[in-house]
Amino acid sequence: MRITRLFVDNFRNLSSVLVDFNKDINIILGANGQGKTNLLEAIYYLGTGRSHRTSRVKELINKESEENPAVVQVKLKRSENIEDKLSLRLEAEERVYKINDDEVERLEHFTGKLNVVLFSPEDLKLVKGSPSQRRDFIDVEVSQVNSSYYRRLKRYEKILRQRNDLLKDLRAGRREKDELITVFTEQLVELGSEVVAKRQEVVEKLKILARLHQRKLTDNEENLRVNYELSFPVDDDESVKDAFKRELNEKINKEIERGYTLCGPHRDDLKLELNGEDVRKYGSQGQQRTVALALKLSELEFMKSESGEYPVLLLDDVFSELDSRRRELLMEFIGSRVQTFLTTTDRVLAEEVTADEKHFYKIEQGVISQGW
Repeated sequence: MRITRLFVDNFRNLSSVLVDFNKDINIILGANGQGKTNLLEAIYYLGTGRSHRTSRVKELINKESEENPAVVQVKLKRSENIEDKLSLRLEAEERVYKINDDEVERLEHFTGKLNVVLFSPEDLKLVKGSPSQRRDFIDVEVSQVNSSYYRRLKRYEKILRQRNDLLKDLRAGRREKDELITVFTEQLVELGSEVVAKRQEVVEKLKILARLHQRKLTDNEENLRVNYELSFPVDDDESVKDAFKRELNEKINKEIERGYTLCGPHRDDLKLELNGEDVRKYGSQGQQRTVALALKLSELEFMKSESGEYPVLLLDDVFSELDSRRRELLMEFIGSRVQTFLTTTDRVLAEEVTADEKHFYKIEQGVISQGW
Protein backbone atom coordinates (compact mmCIF):
# COMPACT_ATOMS: atom_id res chain seq x y z
CA MET A 1 0.00 0.00 0.00
CA ARG A 2 1.62 3.24 -1.16
CA ILE A 3 0.52 6.84 -1.63
CA THR A 4 1.69 8.06 -5.02
CA ARG A 5 0.14 11.54 -4.94
CA LEU A 6 -1.31 13.75 -2.21
CA PHE A 7 -3.46 16.87 -2.48
CA VAL A 8 -4.33 18.92 0.60
CA ASP A 9 -6.20 22.21 0.71
CA ASN A 10 -7.38 24.37 3.59
CA PHE A 11 -6.33 21.76 6.16
CA ARG A 12 -4.86 23.76 9.06
CA ASN A 13 -2.09 25.83 7.44
CA LEU A 14 -1.80 23.67 4.30
CA SER A 15 -3.13 25.28 1.14
CA SER A 16 -3.11 23.83 -2.39
CA VAL A 17 -0.45 21.25 -1.54
CA LEU A 18 0.04 18.85 -4.46
CA VAL A 19 2.99 16.48 -4.29
CA ASP A 20 4.10 13.12 -5.68
CA PHE A 21 5.78 10.81 -3.20
CA ASN A 22 8.47 8.16 -3.39
CA LYS A 23 7.40 4.56 -2.84
CA ASP A 24 9.87 4.04 0.03
CA ILE A 25 11.17 6.82 2.32
CA ASN A 26 9.88 10.39 2.18
CA ILE A 27 11.72 12.80 4.48
CA ILE A 28 10.00 16.11 5.23
CA LEU A 29 12.23 18.80 6.73
CA GLY A 30 11.06 22.04 8.24
CA ALA A 31 11.19 24.26 11.30
CA ASN A 32 8.57 23.96 14.01
CA GLY A 33 5.17 25.41 13.10
CA GLN A 34 5.62 25.12 9.33
CA GLY A 35 3.14 22.27 8.77
CA LYS A 36 5.06 18.99 9.00
CA THR A 37 2.74 17.44 11.57
CA ASN A 38 -0.29 18.89 9.78
CA LEU A 39 0.68 16.99 6.66
CA LEU A 40 0.89 13.69 8.52
CA GLU A 41 -2.32 14.49 10.38
CA ALA A 42 -4.14 14.94 7.06
CA ILE A 43 -2.99 11.51 5.89
CA TYR A 44 -3.87 9.95 9.25
CA TYR A 45 -7.35 11.50 9.21
CA LEU A 46 -8.01 10.16 5.74
CA GLY A 47 -7.01 6.69 6.88
CA THR A 48 -8.75 6.53 10.25
CA GLY A 49 -11.51 9.15 10.24
CA ARG A 50 -10.00 10.85 13.27
CA SER A 51 -7.20 13.18 14.32
CA HIS A 52 -4.53 12.21 16.82
CA ARG A 53 -4.44 15.81 18.07
CA THR A 54 -8.04 17.03 18.42
CA SER A 55 -11.62 15.81 18.46
CA ARG A 56 -12.93 19.09 17.03
CA VAL A 57 -13.28 19.13 13.27
CA LYS A 58 -13.40 22.93 13.26
CA GLU A 59 -9.77 23.07 14.39
CA LEU A 60 -8.70 21.24 11.23
CA ILE A 61 -10.12 23.87 8.88
CA ASN A 62 -7.90 26.86 8.11
CA LYS A 63 -9.00 29.72 10.37
CA GLU A 64 -8.40 32.30 7.64
CA SER A 65 -10.91 30.67 5.25
CA GLU A 66 -13.37 28.84 7.50
CA GLU A 67 -16.13 29.27 4.92
CA ASN A 68 -14.32 26.78 2.66
CA PRO A 69 -13.98 23.05 3.41
CA ALA A 70 -10.73 21.27 4.13
CA VAL A 71 -9.89 18.73 1.43
CA VAL A 72 -7.55 15.72 1.49
CA GLN A 73 -7.07 13.45 -1.54
CA VAL A 74 -4.65 10.65 -2.32
CA LYS A 75 -3.87 8.38 -5.21
CA LEU A 76 -3.18 5.00 -3.68
CA LYS A 77 -1.45 2.00 -5.23
CA ARG A 78 -2.12 -1.41 -3.72
CA SER A 79 -0.61 -4.81 -4.34
CA GLU A 80 -1.34 -6.27 -7.79
CA ASN A 81 -1.20 -2.69 -9.16
CA ILE A 82 -4.71 -1.81 -8.04
CA GLU A 83 -5.12 1.99 -7.90
CA ASP A 84 -7.70 3.99 -5.99
CA LYS A 85 -8.43 7.66 -5.47
CA LEU A 86 -9.58 8.46 -1.95
CA SER A 87 -10.87 11.84 -0.86
CA LEU A 88 -12.25 13.62 2.16
CA ARG A 89 -14.06 16.93 2.46
CA LEU A 90 -14.32 18.39 5.94
CA GLU A 91 -16.77 21.08 6.96
CA ALA A 92 -17.74 22.17 10.46
CA GLU A 93 -20.88 20.00 10.46
CA GLU A 94 -20.17 17.49 7.70
CA ARG A 95 -17.62 14.94 6.49
CA VAL A 96 -17.82 13.55 2.97
CA TYR A 97 -15.71 10.54 1.95
CA LYS A 98 -15.30 9.35 -1.63
CA ILE A 99 -13.71 6.32 -3.28
CA ASN A 100 -12.93 6.92 -6.96
CA ASP A 101 -15.33 9.90 -6.94
CA ASP A 102 -18.21 7.82 -5.52
CA GLU A 103 -19.50 9.10 -2.18
CA VAL A 104 -19.41 6.65 0.72
CA GLU A 105 -22.40 6.94 3.03
CA ARG A 106 -20.83 5.49 6.17
CA LEU A 107 -17.30 5.83 7.53
CA GLU A 108 -17.16 2.08 8.23
CA HIS A 109 -17.28 1.47 4.46
CA PHE A 110 -14.30 3.79 3.97
CA THR A 111 -12.10 2.79 6.89
CA GLY A 112 -9.49 0.27 5.81
CA LYS A 113 -9.01 1.64 2.30
CA LEU A 114 -5.89 3.49 3.48
CA ASN A 115 -4.21 1.77 6.41
CA VAL A 116 -1.83 3.93 8.42
CA VAL A 117 0.35 3.63 11.51
CA LEU A 118 1.43 6.84 13.22
CA PHE A 119 4.37 7.11 15.61
CA SER A 120 5.05 10.42 17.33
CA PRO A 121 6.71 11.60 20.56
CA GLU A 122 3.23 11.60 22.12
CA ASP A 123 3.15 7.83 21.66
CA LEU A 124 5.39 7.54 24.71
CA LYS A 125 2.05 7.94 26.48
CA LEU A 126 1.19 4.57 25.04
CA VAL A 127 3.42 3.13 27.77
CA LYS A 128 3.19 5.60 30.65
CA GLY A 129 -0.11 7.31 29.87
CA SER A 130 -3.69 6.44 30.72
CA PRO A 131 -5.42 3.12 29.91
CA SER A 132 -7.60 4.92 27.35
CA GLN A 133 -4.51 5.57 25.21
CA ARG A 134 -3.63 1.89 25.18
CA ARG A 135 -7.22 0.96 24.36
CA ASP A 136 -7.14 3.44 21.47
CA PHE A 137 -3.94 1.81 20.23
CA ILE A 138 -5.78 -1.50 19.87
CA ASP A 139 -9.07 -0.08 18.61
CA VAL A 140 -7.64 2.13 15.85
CA GLU A 141 -5.40 -0.68 14.67
CA VAL A 142 -8.11 -3.35 14.55
CA SER A 143 -10.79 -1.05 13.10
CA GLN A 144 -8.66 -0.38 10.02
CA VAL A 145 -8.43 -4.06 9.10
CA ASN A 146 -11.74 -5.35 10.50
CA SER A 147 -14.88 -3.37 9.64
CA SER A 148 -17.14 -5.63 11.71
CA TYR A 149 -15.09 -4.82 14.81
CA TYR A 150 -15.41 -1.11 14.04
CA ARG A 151 -19.21 -1.42 13.79
CA ARG A 152 -19.42 -3.45 16.99
CA LEU A 153 -17.21 -1.01 18.90
CA LYS A 154 -19.28 2.01 17.80
CA ARG A 155 -22.48 0.23 18.76
CA TYR A 156 -21.02 -0.60 22.16
CA GLU A 157 -20.01 3.03 22.71
CA LYS A 158 -23.53 4.19 21.80
CA ILE A 159 -25.21 1.77 24.24
CA LEU A 160 -22.67 2.75 26.91
CA ARG A 161 -23.58 6.44 26.51
CA GLN A 162 -27.29 5.62 26.75
CA ARG A 163 -26.78 3.46 29.83
CA ASN A 164 -24.67 6.16 31.50
CA ASP A 165 -27.36 8.77 30.76
CA LEU A 166 -29.92 6.48 32.37
CA LEU A 167 -27.69 5.98 35.43
CA LYS A 168 -27.37 9.76 35.80
CA ASP A 169 -31.17 10.12 35.61
CA LEU A 170 -31.59 7.43 38.28
CA ARG A 171 -29.02 9.16 40.51
CA ALA A 172 -30.78 12.51 40.12
CA GLY A 173 -34.21 10.98 40.75
CA ARG A 174 -35.50 12.05 37.35
CA ARG A 175 -36.89 8.56 36.78
CA GLU A 176 -37.55 5.32 38.63
CA LYS A 177 -35.53 2.15 38.19
CA ASP A 178 -37.30 -0.05 35.64
CA GLU A 179 -36.64 -2.72 33.01
CA LEU A 180 -34.86 -0.27 30.70
CA ILE A 181 -31.65 -0.59 32.73
CA THR A 182 -31.88 -4.37 32.26
CA VAL A 183 -32.27 -3.95 28.49
CA PHE A 184 -29.22 -1.67 28.25
CA THR A 185 -27.21 -4.00 30.48
CA GLU A 186 -27.99 -7.03 28.32
CA GLN A 187 -27.05 -5.16 25.14
CA LEU A 188 -23.85 -3.89 26.74
CA VAL A 189 -22.88 -7.39 27.83
CA GLU A 190 -23.52 -8.87 24.38
CA LEU A 191 -21.55 -6.24 22.48
CA GLY A 192 -18.88 -5.78 25.13
CA SER A 193 -18.02 -9.46 25.33
CA GLU A 194 -17.56 -9.50 21.54
CA VAL A 195 -15.27 -6.45 21.69
CA VAL A 196 -13.21 -8.06 24.45
CA ALA A 197 -12.95 -11.36 22.55
CA LYS A 198 -11.52 -9.62 19.49
CA ARG A 199 -9.12 -7.50 21.53
CA GLN A 200 -7.85 -10.58 23.35
CA GLU A 201 -7.33 -12.38 20.04
CA VAL A 202 -5.36 -9.44 18.66
CA VAL A 203 -3.24 -9.04 21.81
CA GLU A 204 -2.30 -12.74 21.63
CA LYS A 205 -0.78 -12.01 18.20
CA LEU A 206 0.77 -8.70 19.23
CA LYS A 207 2.45 -10.11 22.32
CA ILE A 208 4.54 -12.51 20.21
CA LEU A 209 5.54 -9.80 17.73
CA ALA A 210 6.26 -7.24 20.46
CA ARG A 211 8.47 -9.67 22.38
CA LEU A 212 10.53 -10.37 19.25
CA HIS A 213 10.94 -6.68 18.42
CA GLN A 214 11.86 -5.76 22.00
CA ARG A 215 14.56 -8.41 22.06
CA LYS A 216 15.96 -7.22 18.75
CA LEU A 217 15.93 -3.57 19.84
CA THR A 218 17.81 -4.42 23.04
CA ASP A 219 20.24 -7.10 21.77
CA ASN A 220 18.22 -9.80 23.55
CA GLU A 221 18.57 -8.12 26.94
CA GLU A 222 14.89 -7.33 27.59
CA ASN A 223 11.84 -9.57 27.52
CA LEU A 224 8.57 -7.70 26.93
CA ARG A 225 5.33 -9.27 28.04
CA VAL A 226 1.99 -7.83 26.87
CA ASN A 227 -1.29 -8.98 28.41
CA TYR A 228 -4.89 -7.84 28.10
CA GLU A 229 -6.16 -6.77 31.51
CA LEU A 230 -9.92 -6.98 32.14
CA SER A 231 -11.67 -4.48 34.39
CA PHE A 232 -13.64 -7.24 36.11
CA PRO A 233 -12.71 -10.65 37.56
CA VAL A 234 -13.47 -13.88 35.72
CA ASP A 235 -13.77 -17.11 37.69
CA ASP A 236 -12.25 -20.32 36.33
CA ASP A 237 -15.64 -21.75 35.36
CA GLU A 238 -16.99 -18.50 33.87
CA SER A 239 -17.02 -17.06 30.39
CA VAL A 240 -16.11 -13.38 29.91
CA LYS A 241 -19.71 -12.72 28.97
CA ASP A 242 -21.12 -14.28 32.16
CA ALA A 243 -18.52 -12.55 34.33
CA PHE A 244 -19.24 -9.16 32.75
CA LYS A 245 -22.98 -9.58 33.32
CA ARG A 246 -22.47 -10.71 36.92
CA GLU A 247 -20.21 -7.76 37.70
CA LEU A 248 -22.65 -5.22 36.25
CA ASN A 249 -25.54 -6.69 38.20
CA GLU A 250 -23.54 -6.71 41.43
CA LYS A 251 -22.41 -3.09 41.00
CA ILE A 252 -25.68 -1.57 39.81
CA ASN A 253 -26.35 0.34 43.05
CA LYS A 254 -22.82 1.74 43.11
CA GLU A 255 -23.17 2.70 39.43
CA ILE A 256 -26.37 4.61 40.19
CA GLU A 257 -24.57 6.43 43.02
CA ARG A 258 -21.77 7.48 40.66
CA GLY A 259 -23.79 7.90 37.47
CA TYR A 260 -21.66 5.81 35.13
CA THR A 261 -20.79 2.22 34.17
CA LEU A 262 -17.95 0.91 36.31
CA CYS A 263 -16.61 -2.00 34.25
CA GLY A 264 -16.38 -3.23 30.68
CA PRO A 265 -14.06 -2.93 27.68
CA HIS A 266 -14.17 0.87 28.05
CA ARG A 267 -12.15 0.44 31.28
CA ASP A 268 -9.81 -2.41 30.30
CA ASP A 269 -6.05 -1.97 29.87
CA LEU A 270 -2.86 -3.44 28.46
CA LYS A 271 -0.34 -4.68 31.03
CA LEU A 272 3.27 -4.17 29.92
CA GLU A 273 6.14 -5.90 31.73
CA LEU A 274 9.88 -5.88 31.11
CA ASN A 275 11.75 -8.78 32.66
CA GLY A 276 8.82 -9.30 35.01
CA GLU A 277 8.54 -5.64 36.15
CA ASP A 278 5.77 -3.16 35.30
CA VAL A 279 7.44 -0.91 32.73
CA ARG A 280 4.99 1.91 33.48
CA LYS A 281 6.18 2.07 37.10
CA TYR A 282 9.77 0.89 36.97
CA GLY A 283 10.97 1.32 33.39
CA SER A 284 13.44 4.06 32.49
CA GLN A 285 12.47 6.61 29.86
CA GLY A 286 14.74 4.81 27.38
CA GLN A 287 13.04 1.50 28.11
CA GLN A 288 9.60 3.06 27.75
CA ARG A 289 10.55 4.55 24.40
CA THR A 290 11.83 1.18 23.22
CA VAL A 291 8.62 -0.56 24.32
CA ALA A 292 6.55 2.03 22.44
CA LEU A 293 8.67 1.43 19.34
CA ALA A 294 8.34 -2.35 19.69
CA LEU A 295 4.55 -2.01 19.93
CA LYS A 296 4.42 0.19 16.83
CA LEU A 297 6.56 -2.22 14.81
CA SER A 298 4.29 -5.02 15.98
CA GLU A 299 1.31 -2.98 14.79
CA LEU A 300 2.83 -2.83 11.31
CA GLU A 301 3.35 -6.59 11.25
CA PHE A 302 -0.14 -7.32 12.57
CA MET A 303 -1.85 -5.14 9.96
CA LYS A 304 0.23 -6.78 7.25
CA SER A 305 -0.89 -10.22 8.43
CA GLU A 306 -4.56 -9.15 8.42
CA SER A 307 -4.74 -7.14 5.19
CA GLY A 308 -1.98 -8.75 3.10
CA GLU A 309 0.09 -5.57 2.76
CA TYR A 310 1.96 -3.17 4.99
CA PRO A 311 0.21 0.07 5.99
CA VAL A 312 1.71 3.49 5.36
CA LEU A 313 4.00 4.51 8.23
CA LEU A 314 3.97 8.08 9.57
CA LEU A 315 6.96 9.02 11.75
CA ASP A 316 6.42 12.46 13.26
CA ASP A 317 9.71 13.79 14.63
CA VAL A 318 10.56 10.53 16.40
CA PHE A 319 14.23 10.47 15.33
CA SER A 320 15.02 13.10 17.94
CA GLU A 321 13.50 10.81 20.60
CA LEU A 322 15.54 7.71 19.70
CA ASP A 323 19.25 7.08 20.07
CA SER A 324 21.36 6.25 17.01
CA ARG A 325 21.14 2.48 17.58
CA ARG A 326 17.35 2.48 17.74
CA ARG A 327 17.13 4.77 14.70
CA GLU A 328 19.34 2.34 12.81
CA LEU A 329 17.24 -0.67 13.82
CA LEU A 330 14.01 1.14 12.94
CA MET A 331 15.21 1.99 9.43
CA GLU A 332 16.61 -1.51 9.03
CA PHE A 333 13.15 -2.91 9.71
CA ILE A 334 11.39 -0.45 7.40
CA GLY A 335 13.79 -1.02 4.51
CA SER A 336 11.88 -0.90 1.24
CA ARG A 337 8.87 -2.84 2.51
CA VAL A 338 6.97 0.04 4.14
CA GLN A 339 6.26 3.42 2.56
CA THR A 340 7.32 5.91 5.22
CA PHE A 341 6.74 9.63 5.79
CA LEU A 342 9.34 10.95 8.22
CA THR A 343 9.33 14.51 9.54
CA THR A 344 12.22 16.23 11.27
CA THR A 345 13.62 19.66 12.07
CA ASP A 346 17.18 18.31 12.02
CA ARG A 347 18.93 18.01 8.67
CA VAL A 348 21.80 16.03 10.20
CA LEU A 349 19.38 13.38 11.50
CA ALA A 350 17.64 13.28 8.13
CA GLU A 351 20.92 12.60 6.36
CA GLU A 352 21.48 9.62 8.68
CA VAL A 353 18.58 7.77 7.09
CA THR A 354 19.91 4.78 5.20
CA ALA A 355 17.62 3.74 2.38
CA ASP A 356 18.09 2.84 -1.26
CA GLU A 357 15.15 5.03 -2.24
CA LYS A 358 14.63 8.23 -0.27
CA HIS A 359 13.36 11.63 -1.34
CA PHE A 360 13.66 14.90 0.54
CA TYR A 361 10.99 17.59 0.84
CA LYS A 362 11.02 21.02 2.44
CA ILE A 363 8.00 22.62 4.05
CA GLU A 364 7.69 26.33 4.84
CA GLN A 365 4.49 28.08 5.95
CA GLY A 366 2.34 25.24 4.66
CA VAL A 367 4.01 25.04 1.26
CA ILE A 368 5.91 21.85 0.39
CA SER A 369 8.53 21.48 -2.30
CA GLN A 370 10.84 18.67 -3.33
CA GLY A 371 14.48 18.86 -2.31
CA TRP A 372 16.12 20.80 0.52
